[in-house]
Amino acid sequence: MTLMELFGRDDVDATGRPIDRSVQKWNLATQIICITTMTIFFGLRSFTRLVIMDGYRKEDWPCLGAWFLGVCYSVIALIMGHFGGGVHYADVPISHRIPFEKTVYVTMVMYGPTAFLTKLSLLWIIARVFSPYRKTVIFIYVFLAIMLAYYVPAVIVKIRICDPISKFWAPDTPGTCLDQTSIILADAVVSVVSDMTILILPLPLTLGLQLPFKKKLRVIGILGAGGLACASSVIRLVLIILTGQSKDATLAFMRINMFGNAEIAIGVICTCLPALSALASHTHREYLSNRDTSRKNTNSSQYELSKTKNSRPSRTPMTLTEIESDQDILIPNAQEAPRIETTVRGDSEQRKNLEPMGIMRTVDVSTTVTTRYIENE
Repeated sequence: MTLMELFGRDDVDATGRPIDRSVQKWNLATQIICITTMTIFFGLRSFTRLVIMDGYRKEDWPCLGAWFLGVCYSVIALIMGHFGGGVHYADVPISHRIPFEKTVYVTMVMYGPTAFLTKLSLLWIIARVFSPYRKTVIFIYVFLAIMLAYYVPAVIVKIRICDPISKFWAPDTPGTCLDQTSIILADAVVSVVSDMTILILPLPLTLGLQLPFKKKLRVIGILGAGGLACASSVIRLVLIILTGQSKDATLAFMRINMFGNAEIAIGVICTCLPALSALASHTHREYLSNRDTSRKNTNSSQYELSKTKNSRPSRTPMTLTEIESDQDILIPNAQEAPRIETTVRGDSEQRKNLEPMGIMRTVDVSTTVTTRYIENE
């Protein structure tokens, strides 16, 4: 698809006026990108877990659910585009209008569970990485409970938005309906708040860790990347406010829905980043191991024996098969209780050589010895 085709106009209506299908084509491109990237990233995460590590852990299941619902969400958006989504309502054939409204109903119901699972995965990773920070963990789980308390009733309300339900796609049916725009607007506000929380929460916590600066930036980048979905959710909120009451529903809702797809896709991708970091580390370690092996083959067995006898035992770093969860990937031993070190300030050069691992809390103790002389009377 060329750029001219993407923005081009094709087809004409009964009066010979060209039908603008540019938004429809943007929707096609958006969904292809979302489905492809989500599947690639989740596939790499699953490969890392099942092949390199020791299988799925409990934090992988919400990610699996988010990926599955995210793909379904994009597929329904493609169906919506087929039935007139992205073109002006007047240009949609009458036979396509009811199927279009049915796809709107399905996406409206699906958005809540999909968004919740995505944010659950991201916040769960943050909570497990910073588990020694009890207050932060409590805040995260309270926040998750609040979101769950919102999304469960919200899904029920959306399912029963009309009585009977068929009135949603057949307005002439006798019955009543709730305000669709207000319900979608509430979803958008909750998404913006939760995305901002995911973006901001790791920053002060990571800066307080006793890690090299580059490692801090790496952890902030991986954990805070989920907040990038905030841009999509903010744009989605603005579009709902500006065009939520538009009579041109096929065009307005498609634009809103595309940013919802982008928000979900970015969130799913970000939940896979810790595993991709482990995959990159494994690949780098394999490369170094193969290079070192080729060098060692040039040494004599006698030299190897003497080297073994004279060498001192060293601590073996955690291997990928010993890693159990995302927090182990980002910060080794981060899930353990903070280590309390009591040290006496000494040579500054020696202290520079100490590189802490994981989340540590160091206590410096200064000891002052006072000598008192007693005079003999």
